[in-house]
Amino acid sequence: MKEKWKVIERLLEEEYDIEVQASYEGWGAGYDPKFLPLTEMWARGEVEDVPEPVKRPAGVVFYVPELSGKVEDRTLAEIRHEIEYLLSTDLYLWRLGQREFYRFGFPPTCFVVLYSVLESIKTDERLIINHPSSKHAIRERYEEVLKPLESYYPHHQFSLSFLRIWLDKETNTELERSLYEYIRSKNREAYDILMEDLLGKYIKRVEESQELNYIDLLLDEARGRVRKDAHKGRIMTDLLKKLPEDLQRLIYEYKDKRAIDLPEVERKEILRSLKAMPDWMRDYLKQMSYIDLIERDVEFFRHFLPKTLEADIEHRGFLSFIIKGWEEEASSGGGTSLSRGKGESSEEDKLYQKAYGLNKEEFLSYRKTLKTILPYVESLKRRFHRLLPQEEEGWGGKHYFGKRLDHKSLSVEVPLGRGKIYKRREEEVRKELAFKLLIDISSSMKKEEKVENAIRALLLFSEVIESMRMPFSIDVFSDRVFRLKAFEEDYSLVKWKVVELFNMLGGGTNLEKALLFAEEDLEVFCLKRGLRGCMVVFSDGEPTRGLRGQELKNLINSIRLKHPVVGVGVGEKNYAEYYFEGTGISIKHIKDLPHAFTRVIENQAKRLLAFQ
Repeated sequence: MKEKWKVIERLLEEEYDIEVQASYEGWGAGYDPKFLPLTEMWARGEVEDVPEPVKRPAGVVFYVPELSGKVEDRTLAEIRHEIEYLLSTDLYLWRLGQREFYRFGFPPTCFVVLYSVLESIKTDERLIINHPSSKHAIRERYEEVLKPLESYYPHHQFSLSFLRIWLDKETNTELERSLYEYIRSKNREAYDILMEDLLGKYIKRVEESQELNYIDLLLDEARGRVRKDAHKGRIMTDLLKKLPEDLQRLIYEYKDKRAIDLPEVERKEILRSLKAMPDWMRDYLKQMSYIDLIERDVEFFRHFLPKTLEADIEHRGFLSFIIKGWEEEASSGGGTSLSRGKGESSEEDKLYQKAYGLNKEEFLSYRKTLKTILPYVESLKRRFHRLLPQEEEGWGGKHYFGKRLDHKSLSVEVPLGRGKIYKRREEEVRKELAFKLLIDISSSMKKEEKVENAIRALLLFSEVIESMRMPFSIDVFSDRVFRLKAFEEDYSLVKWKVVELFNMLGGGTNLEKALLFAEEDLEVFCLKRGLRGCMVVFSDGEPTRGLRGQELKNLINSIRLKHPVVGVGVGEKNYAEYYFEGTGISIKHIKDLPHAFTRVIENQAKRLLAFQ
């Protein structure tokens, strides 16, 4: 039996040029970890134009228990359907359509109801063209989907009409023309067909569904449906009691049926009565209907979504696909993670790793970048050694006995006759600071060699603070946060991650998340060690996710009450001086970055040490 799945894996890997694996845990898909932030942005509808490798999954996992016992054609058809779906659909458009419907005042899931059916049909039409023998298996699968599927409302029925037309179970010349025009078109053109040719007809069905849902909520109340939210139940009870008595009797009479089963005249009468309710009650009814429609939509379109993509319903009803890395390891930062290749290291690589913590290729890349800022590194090291000597002299005056005279106290002690004229060696007092560095690796960092200079700044910071044996931590962020180096982690063991940063670019900019995560880490470490801390943020632009504007400035100011926070912005247009009032530095020319970091670290060190 295992050999059967091995054969299927090899066959589909050759066919689609991606990894395919059998699993006993469920369906799944993963994308190349180095493109993951950008893939997520594309899936959330934040960027439309991304390179093809970003859209293409690196691997697909199929669920063996679900396919066991099915004939080979059916098994191949179902796995191919999943792979074709992932390779062909444009995740950006899923988000874009939901936004359009949300602006119209409808639950975003109403768009998914129609789009998921059309995309599923389009996927299988292409699959049949490439594999004509799979036609019977595909039709058989849809027959099984349709049997238990209960289509609650007109917009569900409208969507299923396209599937029935495609299966030759229904005739509708106008919809058939739109369906096959949609199937033959590219993704963006097909989306325009939906929004231009089908939208008017579909919106009418959605509005009818909303009206039916208002009545269904009353029928649910009459049935005494158990509600998780008791507050909702009370409001629905009030609404039901405010209806005229004859309509109340009608609701209780039909309580075991659905709204569509009520005579149309009575339905219209109930709706008129609901419109006459106080505004606050109508608003509550709309909110509850909004939520209820989302739940019913989800129950419907789960039959037409890719099983290989985990879906989540976000706040206000937006469907989101959870994008995962194909070989992603867990991270303490709760975000993206880096992983090294698992191949066998050569003897030469082992020697390099023993000496430098890097293999030969990583070492050469690291040294190449370090050479560009080496003069600044050495200069900053010298300044720091003068500012923060690693060992104090350790001699204190005003003692009766000792090995050295305290010349400063002679003029006082001799006239007084006390004799406290000696120095003694005292316990060394080491002055230490803890630094937290945040570096932006979002998509905008690809411009103007920003990422190269961000990494140069990172090396400058790390090499200097490491030479001073001071604790420091590094986080990189886009719309997620990744801990590059923890405070207590040996820097030599994480140098390879610095080299890999070139492959991590992408994603939005969520400065709020990065700041909150960094603040907590810095505060815990400083309290535990009794140190003062400093946070330095390197970013090039306006945040695209999380807080922004005055709310973000307020957050930065609240953090500044506990720790100094310095922002360094790069490029002609950046927001460092706006968000980091008084401690923000804008650098118009990339070449000035090392000098700016030198000034920032030195000034903050002097400022913090003044309190010790």
